[in-house]
Amino acid sequence: MWRLFEPDLRRRLSELDATTTAERVRAVLLELLPDNEATIERTAGHLGLSKRTLQRRLEDEGENFRALVNSTRESLARHYLGNTTMSGAEIAFLLGFEDPNSFYRAFQDWTGQTPHSARHAMRLN
Repeated sequence: MWRLFEPDLRRRLSELDATTTAERVRAVLLELLPDNEATIERTAGHLGLSKRTLQRRLEDEGENFRALVNSTRESLARHYLGNTTMSGAEIAFLLGFEDPNSFYRAFQDWTGQTPHSARHAMRLN
């Protein structure tokens, strides 16, 4: 499944002019999420930083790692729901969730909607 989305994600990465640490983190997360490796340690390693340096830089920008992971997941979830026919389980896998129920709960927390109702609303627009 990764091969299906890899070209688009790589294109998005190359187009991303990451000027802030938060933007650079989001770019790395696009690579790490499908492999369920979106940890602060792995992200810091990809950026050539220590975990603590990454935390400090994000704090200086008013950001935190967990919030960036969640916002990246939410953005990708909305994209997949609105532009593909993938099941919730497939989307959960691509976003690095342990199981579909965790994804469904997270999506509802982010949006106040279930993935199914969000997809339906996106298709109507």
